[in-house]
Amino acid sequence: MKILIYVSWPVRAWCIPDDQVGVLRARFPRVEFVHARTLADAAEAIVDVDACFTPAITEAMAASAPHLRWVHSSAAAVEGLLPLAVLAERGVAVSNSRGIQAVTIAEHVMGTLLVLSRKLDRTMAAQRERRWIQNDLCDDWPSSLSGRNMTIVGLGTIGTELAKRAHAFGMTVTGVRRRPDQPRPRAVRRVVGPERLHETLRGCDILVLAAPAVAATKRMIGAAEIAMLNPGAIIVNVARAKIVDQDALRAALESGRLGGAVLDVFEHEPLEPGSAEWSLPNTLITPHSSGIRDTHWRDVIELFAANLKRFQRGQPLLNVVDPAAGY
Repeated sequence: MKILIYVSWPVRAWCIPDDQVGVLRARFPRVEFVHARTLADAAEAIVDVDACFTPAITEAMAASAPHLRWVHSSAAAVEGLLPLAVLAERGVAVSNSRGIQAVTIAEHVMGTLLVLSRKLDRTMAAQRERRWIQNDLCDDWPSSLSGRNMTIVGLGTIGTELAKRAHAFGMTVTGVRRRPDQPRPRAVRRVVGPERLHETLRGCDILVLAAPAVAATKRMIGAAEIAMLNPGAIIVNVARAKIVDQDALRAALESGRLGGAVLDVFEHEPLEPGSAEWSLPNTLITPHSSGIRDTHWRDVIELFAANLKRFQRGQPLLNVVDPAAGY
C-alpha cells in the first residue's frame, strides 16, 4: 500500500513535522509513505497511491490518481479537497480530523469570554504600568458569565464541548445544528434547526459561531440578526469569517450595540496591520490560534493511524465526510 502525505501550510503549526511522519513509518512498516512538501511534488507522487493524508487536493490531482480510494484530511475543514463531489463520484472515501481541536477551542472561547467579562485586559494593561485600578473598574463594571444565555451555531464537536463548559459556569445554552433530531447534549437546554435561528438570537447574550463554511452558512449573521441579540451581547467567531457580515459586525461594535467580540478568523489572513478590526472596541483578536496546542500532531496522528487500520481491514472509517453537506 502506498500513501501520500502532503500537509503543508503557510502556518507552521499546521505543517506535519518530520518526526510525526517517522511515527507513521515505524507503526506501519509495510506501508510506503511518500512525504511531499510542495504541491508540485504531491501532484507528481499521487499518480500511483492508494490513499492520501492531506487537507488539499486539486481536481487535476484526483484525475491523475486512478488507484486512489481514500483521502483523510489533517484538518476538520475540507474546503481544500476540491471538489468533494468528484471524489464521491469516483467512490473515493473522505474522512477528516473533526473533534481533534474541540476541547482546545472550547477552552479558548471560555478564556476569552472571561477576559472580556472580568475586564482582565484592562487589569493586565494596568499591571504592566504598575497602576492600581480598583476604583476605575467602577466606570466600566466587570460582569459575570453566570446567568447569561449562550447560543451556539454549529453544535458539533466544538459546540458540544463548549456547551459543557458554559453550563458549568451557570449559563443557559441553546444549540443550532443541521440535524436537530439527534440526541440533545445534557449541557444544552434546547436544540433547533437553522430555520429557527432567529428564535435563538432573541434574548441571547453570547453568540458563538462554530459552524462549517458552506453555502448555507455564508453571511447567515447580518445586521438583522445582530439587532435581535440583547444589547451589549458578545459575538465569538471561531468558525469562518464569511459566516458574518463584517460591515454589520464592525458597525454594531463601533456603535456600542454589541458589547464585544472575540474574533479568531478573518476573510484575509494574516490580518493586515492597517485593518479596522485591530481597533474595534471591546474586541479580542486572536491569530486563528484557537485550536493550536502542543499535543495537536500527536492527536492527529492517532486518529489517522486508527483510520488507517480500519482502511487496511476494510472496516468503516471514522469521521466520514458527507459530500452533499460539505463536512
